[in-house]
Amino acid sequence: MPTIPRKQTPDPRRKGRKRDRPQDKRYWTSAWRKARLTFIKNNPVCNDCGRVAQVVDHIEPVRLGGDFWDSNNWQPLCTSCHNSKSGREAHEG
Repeated sequence: MPTIPRKQTPDPRRKGRKRDRPQDKRYWTSAWRKARLTFIKNNPVCNDCGRVAQVVDHIEPVRLGGDFWDSNNWQPLCTSCHNSKSGREAHEG
């Protein structure tokens, strides 16, 4: 029985979905990548749980008026703690 190669079969769950990327294009600049790398090197521990930090989180979200480039508005978080914080913020009234 002939089959269609998987490569050519579209995934119905992805239809019409955009890539999961931050909406603010500043996150994709080389200036942000350098600033993030420097910050993580200087602050390697998650503020919440003490594990290795992988994410630079804006304490006051940029979309709510936090300053994007102010390093006083940054905190190091592990991926798990960052996802928890982002989920809480997304569901706040």
